[in-house]
Formats: sequence, structure tokens, C-alpha cells
Amino acid sequence: MSDTPDTLRLPLDEVQPGAVLAEAVADARGTVLLPAGLALTEIHLASLRRRDIAMLTVVVPPDPAELARRREEIRERVLHLFRHSADDPAAQALLQAVLAFRQEQAQ
Repeated sequence: MSDTPDTLRLPLDEVQPGAVLAEAVADARGTVLLPAGLALTEIHLASLRRRDIAMLTVVVPPDPAELARRREEIRERVLHLFRHSADDPAAQALLQAVLAFRQEQAQ
């Protein structure tokens, strides 16, 4: 996997605990050592060093300002969709569920 706007391929020594794997880590035989999506700990990093893993592809954390902008944009779109049902309690419950789901997806 090459770098994309959302991932970075880094030498193991540059990866910090808390980084999230963008792809699974496998050894030379193809055995998966760690799954994609795992938040790395110092123990994981030490284990990978012992296994001579040189490079990892990690997820680039979102810029907080950009994330806030995207979440606000999502909120405005969802509120627009529900603009005709503002007084209906059932619609409000659905609005909150849709809003929470969409904002979670933005991360």
C-alpha cells in the first residue's frame, strides 16, 4: 500500500504509541502479526522491533479544525433534511440518531 491522503508509510522507529494501523502487519512468511485498525502500544512496537519489521502504514490523524468543520457541515445537512419535522418527537429521535451516526463516520 502506498501513501494516500489518509495514510503514511513510516519507519518503525518513527511510529509513536497510539498510532493506528492502516493495514495489517505481516511477517516475512505472510503471517498476520497485528490487524489493521489496531491502536499501537509500546508493547506492540517492541514486539515488531524484535521481529525485524521495518515499516508500518498508519492512519494520519485528522486535523482537529478540519474535523470540526466536517462535523458542522454534516450537522447542517442533517438539520436541513429534517427541517419539516422539527416538532415531531419521533422525527427528533431519528434526527439525533442520524446525526450521531453521520458524525461518527466523519472521523
